[in-house]
Amino acid sequence: MAPDRSADQRKIIHVDMDAFYALVEQRDNPDLRGRPLAVGSAAARGVVAAASYEARAFGVRSAMPSVKAKRKCPELVFVSPRFDVYRSVSAQIREVFAEHTDLIEPLSLDEAYLDVTQNRLNISSATRIAEMIRAKILLVTGLTASAGISYNKFLAKMASDQHKPNGQFVITPRHGPAFVETLPVKKFHGVGPATVAKMEALGIKTGADLKDRSLVFLQQHFGKSGLWYYKIARAIDERAVEPDRPRKSIGAEDTFPADILELAGAIAELKQLTAKVWGYCEGTLSGAGRSR
Repeated sequence: MAPDRSADQRKIIHVDMDAFYALVEQRDNPDLRGRPLAVGSAAARGVVAAASYEARAFGVRSAMPSVKAKRKCPELVFVSPRFDVYRSVSAQIREVFAEHTDLIEPLSLDEAYLDVTQNRLNISSATRIAEMIRAKILLVTGLTASAGISYNKFLAKMASDQHKPNGQFVITPRHGPAFVETLPVKKFHGVGPATVAKMEALGIKTGADLKDRSLVFLQQHFGKSGLWYYKIARAIDERAVEPDRPRKSIGAEDTFPADILELAGAIAELKQLTAKVWGYCEGTLSGAGRSR
C-alpha cells in the first residue's frame, strides 16, 4: 500500500507537557522542588495520578497504587490534585498554540496535536514552530514541554517521547518507515499490553515483524484493528488533526477505603457518580464543556 502523498505533506506537531500535574505543584511550592513527588492520594487504596521525574527515578509511575509507590520510594511526598489549577494552566498553553494555528486537537489537559502545514506566522519549518511554542510555554507558565514533529499524527506522537523531558524530535518522511521498523511493538502508541502479548506470541516483536505480516493475516488475528496495524507498520496514518473531535464517552470514578459489599451502599455511591456524569453531560450540551 503506497503512502497517501497528501498526508505526507502535512506538518504535525505533538506537544506533551513534562510531568504536568507534578511540575505545576513543584512550580507553585518551592519546598517540593527536587523532591520525589506524587500527585494523588496516599490512602491505602490511593492511586498516583502523576509523578515527578525525581519520583520516576525510583520507578514510580502514574496509575500505580499508592502503596506500591511508597514501597518503591519511602520518601515520596503526596499532594492532592488541583484540577482547577491544571485546567487554568492548560488554557494558557492552548492560547500559545492558537498563536500559530487553529488546527488544534487536545488529547488531554497536557497534550495536543497541532497541524502547522499552514500557520499564522507563515513559518515554513515545523521544527522552528515547535521550538517557539516550547519557549513561549516556558515563559508563560514556567513549565517545560516536549514535542514530536512529523508528517502524521502517529509518528508525531511517537517522536515526542524520544527526547523527554524538555526536548523535541523530528521524524521526516524519508526516515519514517525505518523508524517504525526498528521500534518494539510495545512502544507503539495505542497498542496495549494485551495486544502486545498477542503480537509477541505470534512472533511480532518489532515494527519490522509487523510489516512482514500480510493484511489478511493481521485482520484474521486482530479483526478491524488489523488494517490499522498494517498501515502504521508502514508509517502510514491519514488521520487529520480534528479541532472539534466529538467526545465519545464521559465517565466518573471514585476510590473507596473499603470494599462496598451491600447493594444499598453500592447504589448510593452509584447515584453520586451518575449525578457527576450527568453534570458533565449538561455542561457539554450547554457549550460549557469541551471534547477531550
